[in-house]
Amino acid sequence: MASDLKTIRKKDMLRLRGKMDGSDTFMTAHQIKKIRTRERVIPPWTLNDKEVQKVLLRSFPTLHTSHAAALRAGRWMRIIHLYYRVQMSNSLVAKEMGMTLNAVKMALKGIRRVARGQRSDNVGPITRPGGGRPKNKD
Repeated sequence: MASDLKTIRKKDMLRLRGKMDGSDTFMTAHQIKKIRTRERVIPPWTLNDKEVQKVLLRSFPTLHTSHAAALRAGRWMRIIHLYYRVQMSNSLVAKEMGMTLNAVKMALKGIRRVARGQRSDNVGPITRPGGGRPKNKD
């Protein structure tokens, strides 16, 4: 396999040598590079619809009653789908959704926080509604 690549490269260089002058700087400076790819760690919960639903309901408890919460949850769902499942880069996700790159990065940060059990604004752990200061029983 490696010898095949070497012979192909050698033939290509000989063909190129016939078209260009040997003193041309292109002949010594040109290199063929691999496309750079970044390995992304995909959390297992992002591939399971029920787990994604749990994360969305944890972050948007009024999802079924509030139109604004449903729109925000839909935006998060689309980001999860494009970034984790389709494995698009965050800049492509931003372009696809008509958002800024920073907005996508901050949304991903919030999604990761909620998946860990924190609040999306990093104030603390998610608490149940009405779980504030206890009332006096007097």
